[in-house]
Amino acid sequence: MLILEELKNRNILKNITSKEKFNKLKGHESVYIGFDPTANSLHLGNYIQITILKRFKKFGFKPIAVLGGATGMIGDPSGKLEERNLINEDKLNKNKYSIKKQLENFGFKVVDNYDYYKDMNVLSFFRNVGKNLNVNYMISKEIISSRLEKGISFTEFAYQLIQGWDFKKLYENENVRIQIGGSDQWGNITSGIEIIRKNIGDKNLAIGITTNLLTTNNGKKFGKTEGNALWLDKKLTSPYKLYQYLISSTDKDVEKLLKWLTFLSINKIKDIILKHKKEPTKNIAQKILAYEVIKDIHGKKEAEKSKLLTNILYDKTNLKNLSLNNFSMLIDSIPTFKNIEGNILDVLIKTKLAISKREGKEFIKNKSIKINGNFVEDENYVLNSYGYNDKFNLIKKGKKQIILIQNNK
Repeated sequence: MLILEELKNRNILKNITSKEKFNKLKGHESVYIGFDPTANSLHLGNYIQITILKRFKKFGFKPIAVLGGATGMIGDPSGKLEERNLINEDKLNKNKYSIKKQLENFGFKVVDNYDYYKDMNVLSFFRNVGKNLNVNYMISKEIISSRLEKGISFTEFAYQLIQGWDFKKLYENENVRIQIGGSDQWGNITSGIEIIRKNIGDKNLAIGITTNLLTTNNGKKFGKTEGNALWLDKKLTSPYKLYQYLISSTDKDVEKLLKWLTFLSINKIKDIILKHKKEPTKNIAQKILAYEVIKDIHGKKEAEKSKLLTNILYDKTNLKNLSLNNFSMLIDSIPTFKNIEGNILDVLIKTKLAISKREGKEFIKNKSIKINGNFVEDENYVLNSYGYNDKFNLIKKGKKQIILIQNNK
């Protein structure tokens, strides 16, 4: 029960189908969460589920990530008001390949549910799977009933049959006793438990757990920014960009995010929030949140890079104290150009900090350009040397843009 207390204390746990069955577990059984390959990378919203699997692993359970090779071909109707657009098979396979690697990098065994159905024909599916749930039972599920007025295709209607059959196969083949999903997955999870009951009997130990929906203070689903996902693939979303998203969390959200997304103890989080409230302008809690999440997803080196770059960007670091190693770290994190010298207006255009000389003049006039920490006040300034060990120049425009020029001669 310790893992349930952990989830409850972090306000993650929403429902469990049977605490009585949970108490009968020995603590080394397998637990699974499904990940449909709807994109070529997992995103920050998926990371919530990843942290839950990691928490169960910490308490002795064996985590399994189920890759939805089959369910991804259909589309989960949960939480959707309209029919999903189907993904073509080539794209789906590419997505599966990428996501499988990501999940394995978190230390999970990955099972592709496509393997359960690839040798089935439509008749064997109806006989072996379809007979387990009657239509009235399926329609009663909120995920289906909420779509009846507008209409739902048989394809999406059958999704809960497939997810339910997955649970049964995992129960038999992988010693899975627990399925976990978001609060919108309750119907799919309980359908799986019903299929297991019909095939294995009432003494089964199949358990369903749902988690609360993590939203920001304004009610938006966490992990979305301006309609775009924040990807876990650093080629799609840089660790620095993810760091900036997290460090910008509101004071009302940050305690909740520390509980959900980090592995810091509850007592440690309480101490952090206490210190934060004494000096809120220092953003102590946000800095720890951003650092911990980047460290857990991308490693300590990337967390240190993001922290360094943030401090430089917001003038929290004396540039004179930067080492050559610091600059080497920045090369992979910010736009880097080689051997660009000459009039400052030409430099701004070549580095894409300005689109024209006229715009560059405006930036200089408004004191928006800094080179190596010093404002450029003369539009005729000539950049003909490198400020750091004759190796690097750091140019900053405003509060959010920064580039590096490297002497590669």
